[in-house]
Amino acid sequence: MAEIKLNSWDINEAIEDYLKKKYKLDIDVTNDLEMYPCLEYTVRKYDYKKFKNGKYKTDKNGFKIIDDNTIKYETEYAEITEDSKISFYID
Repeated sequence: MAEIKLNSWDINEAIEDYLKKKYKLDIDVTNDLEMYPCLEYTVRKYDYKKFKNGKYKTDKNGFKIIDDNTIKYETEYAEITEDSKISFYID
């Protein structure tokens, strides 16, 4: 398994190439944009089952039990700044 790691320079270059190919736009992402590019992602927020007295219910190992009926999804954002990196693995 190999790790591929892209730094902000590689990410910006990939965005510029995509904009050129898809929209025929020639933009310098580093200098022409007023704000950094933004990564949007979804995070699961868990709620845990409780007894009527407010204490959390636990499983046989002592871990809180997730209440599957109350899982919420929230959108969060992260700017792709000069010190950002993205990594992924390939076989």
